[in-house]
Amino acid sequence: MNMKRNVDAIARDVFQSQLVGIAEEMSMSLRRAAFSSIIWDMYDYACGLFDPEGRMIAQAETIPAQLGIMSTALSHVSAAIPRSTWRPGDVLVCNDPFRGCTHTMDIVLFSPVFLEDQLIGITSTIAHHVDIGGKVPCTEAADNIEVFAEGLIIPPLKLLFEGKPNSPIFDILAANVRDPHSCLGDLRAQIAGCRTGERRLADLYLTHGVGKARDLTEAALDYAETYMRRTISSMPDGRREAEVLIEDDVASAEPIRIKVAVDIEGDSLTVDFTGTSEQRDNALNCPIASTISMVHYATKCIVAPEIAQNDGCNRPITIIVPEGSILNPRRPAAVSVRHLTQQALADAVLKALAPLAPSGPSAACHTSFPTMGAGGFDERPAKRDSNGASPYYIISDIVGGGMGGSLQGDGMDAIDSHGGNCALLSGEVMETLSPFRVTRTELIRGSGGRGKYRGGLAIRRDYMCLTPRAILGGYVQQTRQETAPWGLSGGDAGGTAAMVLNPGKANEKRLSSKVIGLVLKEGDVLRLEGAGGGGFGDPGERDPAAIERDKREGYV
Repeated sequence: MNMKRNVDAIARDVFQSQLVGIAEEMSMSLRRAAFSSIIWDMYDYACGLFDPEGRMIAQAETIPAQLGIMSTALSHVSAAIPRSTWRPGDVLVCNDPFRGCTHTMDIVLFSPVFLEDQLIGITSTIAHHVDIGGKVPCTEAADNIEVFAEGLIIPPLKLLFEGKPNSPIFDILAANVRDPHSCLGDLRAQIAGCRTGERRLADLYLTHGVGKARDLTEAALDYAETYMRRTISSMPDGRREAEVLIEDDVASAEPIRIKVAVDIEGDSLTVDFTGTSEQRDNALNCPIASTISMVHYATKCIVAPEIAQNDGCNRPITIIVPEGSILNPRRPAAVSVRHLTQQALADAVLKALAPLAPSGPSAACHTSFPTMGAGGFDERPAKRDSNGASPYYIISDIVGGGMGGSLQGDGMDAIDSHGGNCALLSGEVMETLSPFRVTRTELIRGSGGRGKYRGGLAIRRDYMCLTPRAILGGYVQQTRQETAPWGLSGGDAGGTAAMVLNPGKANEKRLSSKVIGLVLKEGDVLRLEGAGGGGFGDPGERDPAAIERDKREGYV
C-alpha cells in the first residue's frame, strides 16, 4: 500500500465512479443483448474491470457470487494463456470450477484492452447459461458425484482470435447443450458486454493519459485497503466463532456443517473454516473460488458496505480453508449446486461478525434459495410448427425469502440474499417461454421470525404443468428448524422453506429438499416456498402500533 501518491482525493473518487459506470454500461449491453430469460429478466450475470496486473478495479452491482470469482478465474486463465500472448480483439473463455470458476453453467469471458499496443486493462463478463448439458434439463443435479456429470467443461481457451471466432468451440458448445440457439446468443451477448468495456476504458485512459490513469487506479485501490484496515482496527481484537447447518438429503441424512472462526488482530482479519464438513458425494461441494468470493462479500458487508468494491478491499483478509472440505473440494467433486453451500458460508461469517457491524447487528437472512428448472417438449397443439413438431423448451426460476430484522428495523420481504441477487422470473415470461402457468405468487403470512423487529416475509409460488410430460429438477434449503434462519438478541427464527407437489389435492406430497429428474404430468402443480428472515430482539418489546400494522396488512 502506498498512500503517498500525488493524487487528489476528489479526482480519485471521480475516477473510481467512472470505472463503475463503465462496468454498469457493460452490464446493460449484456442484458439487452441476451437471449435467455435467466439473464435478461432474472439478472443472473456479472461484469467487471481489471488492471493489467489482474487486480479488480470496478464491478457492476449484479451477482456477488459471480463477481467475486473473477480474480481467481483470471489468475488461472492467465497461467494457462499468459497475458503477454493476448492480442487486441482476443476473447478468452473458461467455465472449469477447478480453474477459478463457479459451476459449469457460469461461463467466464475475459478480453484485453489495448491503447497504442499497450495493455491498459481487462474486461470480464460472466453469465449463467440455463443449460450446459448433463443428465437433466438446466444441468444442475444435486445427486451428481463427479463434475464430469455436470455438462461441458471448457478449459482456458481463446474464444476469439483478434476478433475472429474460434468456430470449433462454438460448434462443440452447440452440440452439447439443450438450447444451442440461446446458449450461443448469450455467449455473444457476453462478448458485446466485453466490447463495450473495451471502448469505454480506452476512452477514459485517453482522457486522463495512461500515466495519470494508472496513478488514479493505484490510489483507488490503496484507498479501499486503507478504509477497510481502519475500520477493522476500530474493532476489538479477538476470535469470533459461528456455525451453520444445511441439509444434505442426498449423500447423507446428516446435515452439512459450516464452521468458521474469525480472528481480528490489529488492522487485519483471518477467516478460518477448520472444522467444516468434508466434501461429500453430491453436488453441494463449493469450489475454492466461490468460497473466497463469499468470504470477501460477507466481510465487506460488515466492514465497509458503503464503498465501491475493488481488489484493495480484499487485501486485509486472510482465508484458511482445509483442502478436501466441502468448501475446498478435490477434483473431480461435483459442484453444480454449490450455491446452497456458499450461501451458508456467507451466513456463517455474518453470524460471527454480526455483533461488530458499525450499523448494528442483524438476524439471519434466508438462504433457502428455492429453485426449479424444467425442460422437455412443449406438446400443446398451438406450439407445434408447420410440420407438426413440438418445440423443446427449457426454463428456470428462483423464489425469494425474507431478510433478517435488525436495529435498523424489520427485514425486507421477498429478496434473493447474499451471493444471489437474482430477480423473480416474470409470470408472463414463464408462460410465454414454457408450458408452465404461474397460478400463485404471494407473501407467506407469518413467515418472518417474531422480534422487536420482525424478519422479512418469504414468497410462495405455484407452477402448473400444461404439457403431458415435463422433466423437473429443484432444490431448497432451510426446510427444518435446525437449519432455519436464526434469530438474534431474543428474536425468533424465520419460518422454514418447502417444495410441495400438488398442494391442496388428494395426492399432495411434500418433496425432499433436493429433487432430480421428477416427471410432471399435465395438471401437476409444483409449489416453492422460501424461508422467512430471523427476528431481532425480544418480541415482547415490539411497538404495539407495528403489531397492529402487521395484522392490518396481513403480515401475521
